[in-house]
Amino acid sequence: MRKVLMLFFLLSQTVHSVVHSEKNNRQALLSRYPYGLLTDDYGILNEDDLKVNTCMATPSPFSEKKPNSAYSYWQCFEVKTAKLICEGRKYDPDEKTRVSWLVLSAKLNGASHEYMARRNMPVRSCELYQKEWRKHTRNEKYVCVSGNMWSHEKEESGNKKWTWIFGR
Repeated sequence: MRKVLMLFFLLSQTVHSVVHSEKNNRQALLSRYPYGLLTDDYGILNEDDLKVNTCMATPSPFSEKKPNSAYSYWQCFEVKTAKLICEGRKYDPDEKTRVSWLVLSAKLNGASHEYMARRNMPVRSCELYQKEWRKHTRNEKYVCVSGNMWSHEKEESGNKKWTWIFGR
């Protein structure tokens, strides 16, 4: 019995040490990149994820009233509230094919968030992205997305709808 208690004690100390270390690492990371993450990242993002957005634009605190549309912010969503859609299937004579817009749609605290691709693409390419999305999110609980805020408005329901330009 004493051996079992000793083993239990050692395991609990190890688990506590690992959790404490991860928490300290996360805090250090967020102190270096304080503006890049708008939600909990559930341990998904790393320093490279947060750092890369600082190379594109000067980091600044997020503001609805005076948005920094150049800086990309990270947000994480539950996979069950997120979906990747191909919006539209209009024929483009220049491309000589049907095209659509790739849109990642998600919900967070009652608000809708839509991350739109910068340009349209052939429908077949969009459908391939959807297939990869399903494959990569199948067993995941959360997904993180980075983008620049484009606009926000209030929906008829009273909830906000945010539109972002998809980055990563």
